[in-house]
Amino acid sequence: MKKVTMGLIAVAAVALMACDQSSEDQADNAASPETAIGEEAAVEGEAVDIEGAMQATEASCKAAAEALAVWVGRPWAEAEETVRAGEGVATIRVFGPNDAVTMDYRPDRLNVELGEDRTITRIFCG
Repeated sequence: MKKVTMGLIAVAAVALMACDQSSEDQADNAASPETAIGEEAAVEGEAVDIEGAMQATEASCKAAAEALAVWVGRPWAEAEETVRAGEGVATIRVFGPNDAVTMDYRPDRLNVELGEDRTITRIFCG
C-alpha cells in the first residue's frame, strides 16, 4: 500500500513539474523578438479590422437613423412596423422619458426615444 501511494505521489509530482514553467522561461519567451513582433503585428492587424468594421457598422446605423428621421413627431404605433423592418442596425431600443436605460455605447444599436404621449422625439444610434 505504501509503495502504491508513494508511486502515485511521484507520478503526480513529475506531472506537475512538467506542466509548471519556471518564471525565467516565461520571461525568456516574453522577451523573444520573434514572438513579440509577430504578436504585435497580429494585434495591430486585428485592431485595424475591428476599427474598420466598427466604422462601417456605425455608418450603417447613422444612415438608418437619418432615413427614419421622418417619423420624429409621429406616434410610435404608426412608425413601429417601418422602424423594426429597417436595415443596417443590429438592435433597436425603444424607451420613454421615465424608462431606465444603460449608458453603454453601441454603434450598431438604433435608439427610438418616445415622449410622454408615445410620439417619437428622437432617433439616434448608440
